[in-house]
Order: sequence, then C-alpha cells, then structure tokens
Amino acid sequence: MMKMIPEKNTEQNNITFDKKILNKIYLPLLENRMRYEILYGGAGSGKSVFTAQRLLLRVLGERGHRFLVVRKVARTNRHSTFSLISNLIREWKVSHLFKVNKSDMEIICANHNSILFCGLDDVEKLKSISGITGIWIEEATEISEEDFNQLNLRLRGRTNYPKQITLTFNPVSALNWIKKRFFDSTIENSFILKTTYKDNKFIDDEYKKVLEELKKQDEIYYQVYAHGEWGLLGNLVYTNWEVTAKIPKDFEKVFWGLDFGYNNPTALIKVGVCDKQIYILEEFYKTGLTNLDLMSVLEKKVQKHEDIYADSAEPARIEEIRRKGLNVYPADKRVKDGIDAVKRNKLHISGECTNLLKEIQVYKYKKDKDDNVLDEPVKFQDHAMDALRYAIYTGTKQQGEWAAF
Repeated sequence: MMKMIPEKNTEQNNITFDKKILNKIYLPLLENRMRYEILYGGAGSGKSVFTAQRLLLRVLGERGHRFLVVRKVARTNRHSTFSLISNLIREWKVSHLFKVNKSDMEIICANHNSILFCGLDDVEKLKSISGITGIWIEEATEISEEDFNQLNLRLRGRTNYPKQITLTFNPVSALNWIKKRFFDSTIENSFILKTTYKDNKFIDDEYKKVLEELKKQDEIYYQVYAHGEWGLLGNLVYTNWEVTAKIPKDFEKVFWGLDFGYNNPTALIKVGVCDKQIYILEEFYKTGLTNLDLMSVLEKKVQKHEDIYADSAEPARIEEIRRKGLNVYPADKRVKDGIDAVKRNKLHISGECTNLLKEIQVYKYKKDKDDNVLDEPVKFQDHAMDALRYAIYTGTKQQGEWAAF
C-alpha cells in the first residue's frame, strides 16, 4: 500500500512522500528531463506504475503541466492508465485535490494542472488538445512510427519544464520500429532504461514463479518476459489474421468466447460471421473481476439470442450465468483441435481488440530440448487466445460446421 508521509515538500500543495513507495532503480528518473525516455523490459518490472507515480508527483508539485496519456485505442486506457492513476490518487489520500471526470477521462488538479487520456483512434479529441507539456505512451509497441511522429509534433511551445515523451513497453519483437529508431542508432536527448521483475520489490512471489517457470516452457519467452530482451518469435500458432477497420454492419451469426479469471484476466471475445468470413469484433479483458462484476458486463454486452462458449473448468460459474437468462455453454477445451479450427479461417480483427492482438502476435508453439516444434502452445499470456478458440471451435462445432466458413 502506498502512503504519503513526510520526506519531500512539493512546490505547491505541501504534499509529502516517502521514496520507499518507489522502486530504487527508478529514483534517478525523478529528475530526468530528456525529451525521449524509453522504459522497457520484462513483465512485472513496475515501469508503468513508476511512470504513473512520477506523473502524479509532477502534477502535484510543478507549475503549468498538461499531460497527455495515450494508447492505441482509447477504451484500453480506461482500464489501464486512467484506472492506475485514479487508484494512486485514492491511495495517496489526495482525492480532495483532484476532480476526476470519468466520462471524458480527464483529471484536473486544484493547482490547474491536468492529465488527459485518449487513444490514437480518438482523432477528434486529439485534434482539440493543445498546450501539452508531456506525453506518456503506454504499450508503445502497439502504435506505429507515424503515430509517434504525430505525437512528437504536438509536443511544442514554451513550457516551465523540458517537454518529454515517455514510452513504456515489453520488447516482444526485434522487428518493431522502436528498436530501429532508438536502439539501433543514437538519438540525441534520449534516455533508455531496461528493467525486469527483479527490480520490482513489490512483485508477488506467485508472479515471480510464473516468470521463472517460463524457462521450462520456452527460452525466447523467458528472455523476453523475464529478462526484458528483444525477441524474434518463430513458430507462431496463428498467421491467418489481419487487422481491419472494415467491419460489416450485419452478421449471420454472432457468438462469444469466455475465459474466466481473477488474478489472471477474464477474457471475453465477440465473434461475428458475415459472408463466410470471421470477424473478431470486440474484447473485454480485465483482472480482479468477481462473478457479480462479470455478470454485469455480460448483461450489458451480450444479446439474449447470442451464445457464449465458456471455460468448461468452471461449471458453477457457467450455471450462475445461465440462471441469469443468458445462453452459455461449456466450451470444448481440446487445444490442438481448437487451434486447427481457428486456423481454417481467415480472421479479420478489429483494431480495438488490442489485448487479443498483443497475444496473437506472440502466441507460439513450444519446442522440446532438441529444438523440435511441438503441437502444444506456450502457456503464458494466452487468455484472449483461449477465449477466441472457445468461440470459434465450439461455436462452429455446435453448428455442425467443421470446415472453414
């Protein structure tokens, strides 16, 4: 639990904080003012939490700030960065100094500093934003280099403090534009820091074990997610997909896949079929979801005539959903047959399904000790992949349609 206690007075609000709430490796970054700041590395390293903490400290203690926090898709900001900073405000017991506008995703401090949240898909909102003093790009590998260039151009004008763009991400693919631009050449006025779970004193032992056991599953995954090294993933399970903005208005069939979670994310994936083509239309992806929370989500999103194919390992949860009047069925969980069913179809994926896209780009088969590719995928960050498989495999089998649409 983070707490504010006397150590350092901020300039305006007389707020004090204990540096023990920060991981030691990030302390030098409290004073870093280089224009380009690259915070990358393994999963669970605390880089996003630190970036949110420092941003909030600057909002409280420095004059004239207007921060912009972006992800590729606006909706994903609500459940990540906006939620993270809102929670910090409550934990630090400074809610009386902030006005949090949930509908517009805007946070305004009593000293007139502000934090704006949006996605690069929210073009009209981006056009209306001016006077930005700093930008945080979360999950920066989601965006294109052209997206970055446009953001970089928006960070201009006279400000009280040096203007800064902070990128946070896991280095999944060495082919990403970020590596070429910031790592393969020298960029003036830039700072790069790699961190791993070993740098995060707040990480729980269970998650440490998950990361350490990746070595037994796949060496590349282990190097990327545990050690924060740039990866080049082969043996990908799915290559039969594309991101599309052209979504039909009407579908012959609509059904859902549901993978239950709590500490791990609950993943809900909406699938539509039009002219024998499969479209991935929508996702819901969130940790800490109780069954009551999930019920509320399902009742808002799923129409009464639409079928849900859910993780059959949770029969009690399936029955509870069914009693609410929704058409929910246990999914067939055979992995190889399910993957084969998904592979038989070209997948047209909405760009708003950012978590599914993140998973599908790195979803790969295991190798044995002799470097032979196995039929079994690596079991890590695959919750949307499971939900997708449940929907397509069980949904098509229920319809008696084993071949591709």
